[in-house]
Amino acid sequence: MQDTNKTNNKKRNRILIFFIILIFLSIIGYLFYYYLYGQFYESTDDAYVKQNIVYVTPQVSGVVDEVNINTAQYVKYKEQIGHIDSKDIEIAFKNSKNSLAQSVRHIKELHKQKDKAKALISLRKIQVDKAESDFKRNQILFSNKAISKEVYDNFKYALEEAKENLNIAKKNYLSIKVLLKGENIYNNPQIKKAVLALEKAYINLKRCDILSPKSGIVAKKNFSVGSHVNPQTIIAAIVPKIGFWVDANFKETKLKNIRIGQSVKLYSDVYGKNIVFHGKVVGILPGTGSAFSLLPAQNATGNWIKIVQRVPVRISLNQKELQKYPLQVGNSMEVYVDTHIRNKKKLKKVKIRKPNFKTNLYKDALKNAKKIADEIIKKNL
Repeated sequence: MQDTNKTNNKKRNRILIFFIILIFLSIIGYLFYYYLYGQFYESTDDAYVKQNIVYVTPQVSGVVDEVNINTAQYVKYKEQIGHIDSKDIEIAFKNSKNSLAQSVRHIKELHKQKDKAKALISLRKIQVDKAESDFKRNQILFSNKAISKEVYDNFKYALEEAKENLNIAKKNYLSIKVLLKGENIYNNPQIKKAVLALEKAYINLKRCDILSPKSGIVAKKNFSVGSHVNPQTIIAAIVPKIGFWVDANFKETKLKNIRIGQSVKLYSDVYGKNIVFHGKVVGILPGTGSAFSLLPAQNATGNWIKIVQRVPVRISLNQKELQKYPLQVGNSMEVYVDTHIRNKKKLKKVKIRKPNFKTNLYKDALKNAKKIADEIIKKNL
């Protein structure tokens, strides 16, 4: 019996020593891991994929008569996703073309009147010279009492009438010249106004074609055939395939060693631990999430309880990896920031940079409108 107890005691002692050694080795291992690796990494699973969502709004008002997209459909840049009934705008465009043609013909007629007015000035000058010559000759005769005062007055009135007719001809010529504004018809205010009206009507006509401002996936579609839309109506939302980033919400106690430019490893809940995404810290927001909420918390109360706040850290993603393993807006991510390099700054100097996204759907419309206007002007000259 005693031998059995001794044997059991020895076993328990061995097991106890084994667990003490195991615990000691675990502590040593953890310290070794922390000082060589763990202290240089900050992690959080409060991180989500973000993207600049492109909202589509029509640029003219009207009733939709064609819809070419559905939710979750991929669309290309400048692809037509819908159409607004354009009958009234087509009529306005035709009217603007007729108005421009009429203005050109009017200017053409003014040029003819200008030439006539100029010729009339020359004729009036000849008449003035003749009347002045007759008046001087008859003035001598009158001084010698060779003609009566009545005849003399007739020649005097004829000279004054000729001069007045010359002044009228000059004023008429100047008024026509002012209307023409030079020889170049393109500089004429009336033509400029008509051309601008045509360009506006043409662009409005083209804007009846609702085009995708960016390639991407349709996230929302808020219009259908028969819907009345206007420039204040958001009719669709498109998520581009490139340009994703991650906003990781770190506890404020973990921000001490995080710097802009540090490398980051990320794991998505979509693909699991087998797929590693790589990124870099590109910015640290200047406030906690609660500070920018619609109704910020008021902590000046008697029952205040301290809560550790979280600060969003923006992380760029490798776009090539996203092409191979696409993510969706709002996907959860697990983030590990490598803080080995700690000599970088937490703030980045503001630099002039190109816009993330830009679009000019109707850039060619203005060129085409100018071309149409130029053809109308040349045709009616």
